[in-house]
Amino acid sequence: MSSQQLQFLNLRNLPARLTSEESAWLLGFAPHAIPVLVAAGLLKPLGQPAPNAVKYFAMTTLCELKQDAGWLFRASK
Repeated sequence: MSSQQLQFLNLRNLPARLTSEESAWLLGFAPHAIPVLVAAGLLKPLGQPAPNAVKYFAMTTLCELKQDAGWLFRASK
């Protein structure tokens, strides 16, 4: 675990919008898995970003998904 990842996960209050990398850290996935989850329809970015734009994800949604064992099974599969 990198020091940057450790600092982020130890924040008292997480930001409302998370980048792909921060979302991966929060969910316990590798950063390269987030585009795969988006393409599979298991994760939706905020708004309607262009394909080459930075994608943000809602922290509240990610926290709900993190607690859902069924979603974690499908995402890990």
